Parts: sequence; C-alpha cells; structure tokens
Amino acid sequence: MLRKMVRAVTPGGLRVAVAQARRSWRDGGSSASFAARRDAAPGDFPHLVSEVLQEIKGGALLEGKLANIGLGAARLDGAVVAPGEILSFWALVGRPSAAAGFAVGRSIRGGVAGGEIGGGLCQVSGIAYEAGLRAGLRVIERHPHSRDLYTEAERFTPLGLDATVVWPYRDLRLLNPYEVPVRFGFVVNERALTASVHAAFPLPPVAIEIERTDQGGLRHVQVRRRTGEGATETISDDVYEAMPDA
Repeated sequence: MLRKMVRAVTPGGLRVAVAQARRSWRDGGSSASFAARRDAAPGDFPHLVSEVLQEIKGGALLEGKLANIGLGAARLDGAVVAPGEILSFWALVGRPSAAAGFAVGRSIRGGVAGGEIGGGLCQVSGIAYEAGLRAGLRVIERHPHSRDLYTEAERFTPLGLDATVVWPYRDLRLLNPYEVPVRFGFVVNERALTASVHAAFPLPPVAIEIERTDQGGLRHVQVRRRTGEGATETISDDVYEAMPDA
C-alpha cells in the first residue's frame, strides 16, 4: 500500500530514472556478462537449434506496431550469446523512444490494451523467449502478462509462452548454459515474424509441454521442458485473468 502511494505522487520520469539506476547498480555489482556481439556470420552457426514463426495480427495502431516489431527484431538479429553469457532484451534493443525511431503501437499495460511508444515489442520479446526456451537456454528473467486478452482465434502464441517487457522495469534475460556460443536470428516478412537459434555444433533436443486449466475466471498455465535424456523441469507456473469474452 505504501509503495503504491509513493508511486502515485512520484513523477513518472523520476520513477523511470530510479528504476534504471537500481537495475544498473545491481548489474554492475554482479558477475553477469551480457551478450553484445552481433557481427558473427550466419555460416559460422550452421546448426538450427530452434525456430518459431508467428503471425503479426492486425488491429488498432497496426502501422506503429509493425514498425516497432521491425526495429526491435533488427536490433536482436545476429546476437551471439557466448557460454555463460546472458541475452538481455533491453541491453540490445535500447530504450523505446521516438528519438530512437520507435512509434506508437498497441500495447498492454496493467492488463489493459492501449497505445504507447514501442507498443508491439512484447511480441518480439515473447518470440525470443519461446525460441530461447526451445533451444534449452536458461531463464534468468521473464514476466508473463497478468491477463489473457485474446480469444483462441486471435492468439499468435500459446498461452504461457508470452514474455512482457517494460523499460526499464521488466526485462527478458536468457543465459546460455552450453559450452558453445549460440546465435539468434530474426526475420520480419510482411505480416510474419520468425525467431531462430543456431549453433556451431548440434545441441540436445528439447521438448516443451504446456498444461492449462481454466477455473473461476482464471487460467492456470504450467510450462515444462523435457530434454532428450528424459529430464523434465518446470519452467513457469502462471495465472492469467481471463477476459469475459476471451
């Protein structure tokens, strides 16, 4: 309650500056190493580890959404994550602002659909999350949406595989646990978005299992990952508020 009261009387710009400073301070005090290299040739990573294709749905503010998805995907395309390094969405995409070329697109904030600078980037973070998950990368930070705003006909990714990002509060971070580097690839083609992960050598196969239960206006979704060796780990256990017409 006290935190909400303080936020209500604190200017938005100051809250953002404080959040950015706090995250920078935590990152600077840790031993984490973040991926920054994007100059590797695709031919150096010939083995496809995972690939995800999503349709870019229409709707309000579509032009801005398409522009933001294209810009975000371009800044992530070719990112190389060395062994032990972390892919940070915001470290590579940067702050979404008009000065950086981002437009007003459809966004979901607090479970409510609206429009803001950078709207649509959550589809880029979500597909990066799913591609990384299917490639066996370790999840360091990921945030689900609080509400399921889509009907099954409107859904562009399975519920439970979404990853919302809010600069600088919520990031997507994936760690490479392998002894070889991996490379992310992104392609935007008309109304489709593709994300892939490649490696210089073959990596163990990974299967994703999703279990969903609807009860009392809530949707419980558990995501598990199973390796080729038969080991299973629970990746997430999320609860979404279902919209009345969803």
